[in-house]
Amino acid sequence: MSILVTGGTGQLGSAVARALADEGRQVRCVVRDKDRLGVLDPTGIEVVLGDVTDLGSLRTAAKGCKQVVHAAGIVSYLSKNKARQEAVNHQGTRNVLDAAAFADADRVLLTSSIAALGYLPEGEIGDEETPWNWGPYKLGYFDTKYAAERLVLGDTRLEGVAVNPGITLGHSDVNHNGGRILLQVHNGGPLGLPTGATTVASLDDVVQGHLAALDRGVSGERYVLGGHTPSWAELFQAAAEVVGKPAPSRMIPKWVLKLAGGAALLKGQFTGQEPPLTPALAEVTAKNRRYSSAKAIRELGYAPKPLAHGLEQCWRWYKDNGHVR
Repeated sequence: MSILVTGGTGQLGSAVARALADEGRQVRCVVRDKDRLGVLDPTGIEVVLGDVTDLGSLRTAAKGCKQVVHAAGIVSYLSKNKARQEAVNHQGTRNVLDAAAFADADRVLLTSSIAALGYLPEGEIGDEETPWNWGPYKLGYFDTKYAAERLVLGDTRLEGVAVNPGITLGHSDVNHNGGRILLQVHNGGPLGLPTGATTVASLDDVVQGHLAALDRGVSGERYVLGGHTPSWAELFQAAAEVVGKPAPSRMIPKWVLKLAGGAALLKGQFTGQEPPLTPALAEVTAKNRRYSSAKAIRELGYAPKPLAHGLEQCWRWYKDNGHVR
């Protein structure tokens, strides 16, 4: 039985594909360019051309597959990328479901996000039942991940399961997603910390959570894959201990962060790179986004490692692969 994986050239998708192949499963990764495999190790993996925005290519790729892991997605907090996020994160998920149903697959596992869960009052901890409430902020990433999850969990043609990883720390973070905080501390920043809190997991744990959800997750259900719920001050302190440099300690109000995000956004228009802070990201980091992983622990056997594990793994990979100045 073959398993189709989308997003296999990225950090999480490649790690899931590798773990499946290492278990002896037949894995097929759909990629847009066979000469640009990102961090994917193709050993023992069938690589086929396709794009989640192209239904025809997905139908061809899904032929003979009984399960699909849909990990493709665009993470961005820039408004100019909203249309692309709609095409990939939302409509791309619709195409994956249609291709899976056309191929008579049994199950689709969506790599969702805690972005599909609502923020909480200070001091509370949410879970899979926390209602989504980000709509008024018009955040492209949050809007499209939530919409994609609704598609998967509501599809009646096959079994749909979603996992909601928190900030994921580990190797192969080529785009500096979760590990950005390590680089910021190493480079002497940031100047101040957001007032909110978040949910964090190690890449190894999130990968195993995917495999467990693929095998044992209940259709129509979602599972938070986290394990740690630090404030930003606590998370940066843990990062500083790994990097070996002082942690920032000054807390900055949201309005100041939004101004700084606006300035960074303007600078990014000249550099062509997405800045580490935008007004939208300032809004997000000021919120309480702590979520319990108790459901995944109970139903999937999810077993989070210590917070330092993911931080150390990520930092070691950065140093070994030339990401540290």
